[in-house]
Amino acid sequence: MTQRWTLEVKVGAFVVLGLVLLVLFVFAIGDLSTVFQPGYRLQVLFDSANGITDGSPVQYAGVEVGKVQQVAIVYPEGHDRPMVQLTMRLPSHVAVRTDDQAAISTFGLLGEKYLEITPGPGAAAVIEPGGQLIGKPPVSTERIMERSNEVLTEFKETLEGLNHLVGDPEARIYFKEAIQEARDATRHWRMLGERLNTAMLYTEAGQGSLGKLLFDEELYQRMVAFVEDLHAHPWKLLRRSTDHKADGRGRKAE
Repeated sequence: MTQRWTLEVKVGAFVVLGLVLLVLFVFAIGDLSTVFQPGYRLQVLFDSANGITDGSPVQYAGVEVGKVQQVAIVYPEGHDRPMVQLTMRLPSHVAVRTDDQAAISTFGLLGEKYLEITPGPGAAAVIEPGGQLIGKPPVSTERIMERSNEVLTEFKETLEGLNHLVGDPEARIYFKEAIQEARDATRHWRMLGERLNTAMLYTEAGQGSLGKLLFDEELYQRMVAFVEDLHAHPWKLLRRSTDHKADGRGRKAE
């Protein structure tokens, strides 16, 4: 009797341990631990929710905070057409405001769809549990691919036009002449720059007329004295002009 009771205890303990491990495994896989956390439900309305299903992740400010619990088509008041309502459960510490933005994003280019809530300025009121938030219309992947094809088509046409232009013999001659003129102009400006640098070096060294004028102290003092003398005796210019005229007449008379 004792041996039988001991065997039953062992079997019961093994079954209980198995159930505990199973529950822990389910919690780890399904992230059911959030069910027992305090939280509230919130609805987000979209014109279209392509790719969003029950269980899709919900991120707030880039951090996953919950899952989409239900996707349903509703007919809200004031709207002429049906809308998609996403019901999600958020933790109590996540406060969504009316100026927050909700959008449907994708992990990567072709990854899983998820609901993303971006915090706004934070000046608006907090949405009460069970409230609604209007989401931004999602950009479909088909539209992105279509626009990419349009851009690639335009780029292809541009390349074909360039190939046709380069293949024209007259265009080749024109391009060759334009490149040669650009090289000549570059060479000319380079020579001009070298000459200007040389002139500046001579000027800074006090060589040449400009260098002496700028850096020769004696010549500078002479010019200052000459200007001051003219300013004090302006009649000297008139006298010199009269002397030149008289000298010219005398020579003509001779």
